[in-house]
Amino acid sequence: MNLIKANTDNLTTLWKIGGQLTGLYIEEPGYGMSISGNGEWPNKLWFTHPMERQSILDIQLKWKLDKLSLPVWGDALHRQELILKSCGFEEKHKQIAMSMDLSHAPAPKERVLIQKVSNKPLAEIWSQLFEQAFGYKISAVTVSQTMGSIGYYIGKNNGNPVGTAVLFIDQQGIAGIHSMGIIPSQRRKGFAEELLIQIMKIAKKKGATYATLQASDMGKGLYLKTDFRQDFVIKTFIKKKK
Repeated sequence: MNLIKANTDNLTTLWKIGGQLTGLYIEEPGYGMSISGNGEWPNKLWFTHPMERQSILDIQLKWKLDKLSLPVWGDALHRQELILKSCGFEEKHKQIAMSMDLSHAPAPKERVLIQKVSNKPLAEIWSQLFEQAFGYKISAVTVSQTMGSIGYYIGKNNGNPVGTAVLFIDQQGIAGIHSMGIIPSQRRKGFAEELLIQIMKIAKKKGATYATLQASDMGKGLYLKTDFRQDFVIKTFIKKKK
């Protein structure tokens, strides 16, 4: 299996659905763009063909990119970095794209239980927990508008919320695990690992064979501990503020 393609296909399909259901999705030769009608997600522009400097300049003339993130990856990552920096972009963050054969998933413990978001009040709770965990907002409206296509989950311990996760299983059967975070008051208690394992259990039950995700340098240790492997690097750029 081409794990780079599996990971990025899951990610870009998720962004596409986010734009289609909440705001605007644009597909042009060489790139796709999803813009939220509410909040800060997805707001992404990504390239479907090798990026050239002239294409960035043309896109900037056509669209306002101040609120969009531009993720890049692949064999030409360094070249893409240089192009973006020469066009006035700066690196926002780096992630490690990872994957796992779900047949190797650990058995779940029962300290953290999972509740799927299925209505507007739960969407509000998920949105608030996500903002606590990550420091930026995916609006409850966005969650409500997309929860029929994307699985949003709340992790709980003894009935108390501890964190959030998203599970998106695409048409290729790849289980993308996204937005997994623990709120500050519940960190350093082992809940992140248990939430992850519960999400993998749901993915296996739904027939997925592989899981993919994108981790920070700080967070990758959790995933390595649960047998995820490092596959490649994704760097995300934003337009420099003047």
